[in-house]
Amino acid sequence: MVCRFDTRIYLGSFHRSERSICVGAIVGKNPGSASPAQLGVLTQLELRGDKMLPTVGNRFRTAYELADKPVPRNAFVRVWNLFYVCDKDLRQAAERASQLGSPPVCSSEQDTVPLVWFGWGGDDAKLNLFKQRFIKRAYPVAFFYDHRVRKVVGHAPTQTDFAKHTQGMPEAPITGHLSRLLRAHLPLTTQSSGRATRAAVFGCYARVRTSRACSVTQHPSKVTP
Repeated sequence: MVCRFDTRIYLGSFHRSERSICVGAIVGKNPGSASPAQLGVLTQLELRGDKMLPTVGNRFRTAYELADKPVPRNAFVRVWNLFYVCDKDLRQAAERASQLGSPPVCSSEQDTVPLVWFGWGGDDAKLNLFKQRFIKRAYPVAFFYDHRVRKVVGHAPTQTDFAKHTQGMPEAPITGHLSRLLRAHLPLTTQSSGRATRAAVFGCYARVRTSRACSVTQHPSKVTP
């Protein structure tokens, strides 16, 4: 069994020797097809058709542009998941995670982040139990795109709310909401990677472990390894 932890979407070039800055997190269902070539170390992902990671990166960079703020140097968005079992087949991944009893979680879930975007889909009896640990954390700045009412809601979803995944989601409501959050909650930084541009190349990095229990790799909080 393979699990992917500490997934980061860098909004510009990744300078490994410098401090990284987390500007937000998104909560999805499970890691899909993107995986690194090495195990156990923070390394770049091969996307293999994964569209969620670059989509999230694009939404954040556009939001910085709308907010008229520079993207901080080494800025990244965390990716948390309901469970961390890597499998393109969601049902199969959920079944395997359920069989573990207490599925391993990413240690970065304990970190403080400026904002949390929820995109774990709708009401699902198989997935709802995995949502509870995120709901209990009561993040002060959280939002999701409610697929039922077709608008952004400025708080965390319940288990049964339809927190739309990025696939097929309209861009403008998300980038508009994110830009307002960036103006209100994120401080300016003296280090900048420059103004946001839509042509930016994103670096997606993660740690992957393979074992019977998918032991979690610990990581230094908010700094590059």
